Amino acid sequence: MTPAELAALCAAAMPGERLSEAELAHICFGAGDAVIGDDGGAAAFTTKRVGDHVAVWLLLVAVRPDLQGRGRGKQLVGAVLEQARSLGARHVHLANAVPRYVWPGVELTNTRAGMLCESFGFERNLLGINMTIPTTFRCDPPPGLYVERETGSGALEFAQRAFPHWVDELTVAIERGTAFAARDEQGTTVGFGCHSCNRAAWIGPMATDPGAQRGGVGSAVLGGVCADLEARGHATGEIAWVSTLRFYGKCGATVSRIFQGGSLRLV
Repeated sequence: MTPAELAALCAAAMPGERLSEAELAHICFGAGDAVIGDDGGAAAFTTKRVGDHVAVWLLLVAVRPDLQGRGRGKQLVGAVLEQARSLGARHVHLANAVPRYVWPGVELTNTRAGMLCESFGFERNLLGINMTIPTTFRCDPPPGLYVERETGSGALEFAQRAFPHWVDELTVAIERGTAFAARDEQGTTVGFGCHSCNRAAWIGPMATDPGAQRGGVGSAVLGGVCADLEARGHATGEIAWVSTLRFYGKCGATVSRIFQGGSLRLV
């Protein structure tokens, strides 16, 4: 399938997700990715190799509404498992294939998807929480700090030192003009935040220098991210895969979606 064909299928199968052709091209059609199926149903997965270890992540399953409940989803997942075994994968994981993912897992309210995963024996092993925040949120930076759109290398150098697992997503955001950095008077980066790395108006990753936490840096960066989202016409932002409810809750965000990760051992 092409990204356009997959986007059309997703629009029919899950219109509330509003998955665009560009988003799906980035998430499901990159290095190590594969998409199987047709306009009636499709599954996307990615393969990752670390040394001799091979694992597969099931990124997406979509079935046209008129074909749902007829075993098409089970057929697609079964085909992915067969390909995973042929690739020598030891495990198949659900959805959360950082740095390119559609969701942090399977949404708990998606009954059909949960039943499908149970039928194959996926074990629940991860909880992912998304929160929603009004883009009207603002917070002034602490004295001696300022927040600006990142156009240079300061945030990347900071992430490479302190948060290397977010370098890929941050790089994408800088290229798209959706990354913001907090700096001190010497120009040293002490925090960063992004939006729309994988999904439009999804916020994250965000990080603050451990030595500057609880001083208002993160709130100021979040305010900058929200201001940019509002300027782009978004009334709310969705904070993806939240690690700290307390921080975002104090900024006015509320829990909006809960996801369950899972894993299936093949060997």
